[in-house]
Amino acid sequence: MSLKRWAFLILGVTVMVAVYVFQAYLDFYTVLFKWEVPRVLDYTADFKEVDKLEYTVNKVFRYLLNDLCAIAIIYGLFGERKYVRFAFYVMTFGLVFILPIYLLLFFAQPEGYSSMISHLHRLVLNPVLMMLLIPAFYYQKFQSKAGNA
Repeated sequence: MSLKRWAFLILGVTVMVAVYVFQAYLDFYTVLFKWEVPRVLDYTADFKEVDKLEYTVNKVFRYLLNDLCAIAIIYGLFGERKYVRFAFYVMTFGLVFILPIYLLLFFAQPEGYSSMISHLHRLVLNPVLMMLLIPAFYYQKFQSKAGNA
C-alpha cells in the first residue's frame, strides 16, 4: 500500500473519530451564517423544538463530513476509482433521499415513531452505509481473484 493511501486511511479514521468525539461542538450553522464562535449543540432525541434551518444545516454538514471520511477510508483500503465512485453514488443517494426523509420525520414528530427516527438518525448521520461497503468491496475483490485463479 502506498504512502498516499495510508495517509487517506489515517486521515479518514482520525477525522471520523474527531467528528464523533466533538459532535456536540459541530455547529456549522453558527460559523457559516452568523460568523460567530460555535456553541454547544443540545440536540436530543426527545423532539424538543429546534430551529429547522439550523438543525438541517448542521445535519447536512455532519452527514457530508462523515461520508467523505468514509470515502477516504475506502480509497485508503482499496485505492481503486471504481470503489470511490460507487461510494460517492451511495453518499449522493443518502443525501438526496434518506437525509430528507429523516429530516421530514424529525420535524413532523409523528407519534410512536421516535424509535424509527432514532435508527434512521444512526443510519444517516453515522456512516453506516459507507462502512457496509467495505466488506462488500473486499468480497468483490476476493470473488474476482477467485474467478481469475
